[in-house]
Amino acid sequence: MIDLLSNYGVIILRGFLWTIILVTGGFAIGSVFGAVLAILLVSKQKLLNWLARSYVELIRNTPFLIQAMLLFALFGIMRMRLEPLLVGLIAIAIYSAAYMAEIIRGGLASVSDGQREGARALAIGPFLEFRLIILPQLLPFVLPASVNLLATLCKESAFLAGVSVAELTFSGQVVITQTFLVFEVWAVIGALYLVLVLSVMAAAKRLEKKMTWLIPGR
Repeated sequence: MIDLLSNYGVIILRGFLWTIILVTGGFAIGSVFGAVLAILLVSKQKLLNWLARSYVELIRNTPFLIQAMLLFALFGIMRMRLEPLLVGLIAIAIYSAAYMAEIIRGGLASVSDGQREGARALAIGPFLEFRLIILPQLLPFVLPASVNLLATLCKESAFLAGVSVAELTFSGQVVITQTFLVFEVWAVIGALYLVLVLSVMAAAKRLEKKMTWLIPGR
């Protein structure tokens, strides 16, 4: 094991870092897109609502690996030569956007219409309405679900190895082809995924404690 890490640790570490970049970058982009989708999901415009709902249901009910493969194939058909890492980032963003849309939509639905109407009756502007009324009730719902999604993305990103994205699992496959140490390599890769997911959970708990001032009753 020591020889494995000393000789091939750089390859594994590079894949680990790329996994972090892909997941955090894709999650951030997907969150922004998901917020837009959430607004469309609660929109009274039937066409926009239908388009957003169709996207969310399509992405949530098909495997991530198939989506990534289709995305790679689509760029090939369009003769667009993009780096696999960039396509992997886009794939994660597309995938996470659908889930974030539902998370945010659920959070918005938890805020009663009466509180919105009260804010308008008091002539509170849209920014203050969101800051003082919507956000404190949105956070308790959105934060835990978002953390769970981020942890899921850390694990789902392993499927990108199937389309030659040089993330952690792909790096493990490269090392195995050179060393034939199947058990040892996958044990290291699995441990790194465990560390990554537990780190996300720990960071989320610290963030939740710091944000208690936004949450009523705490």
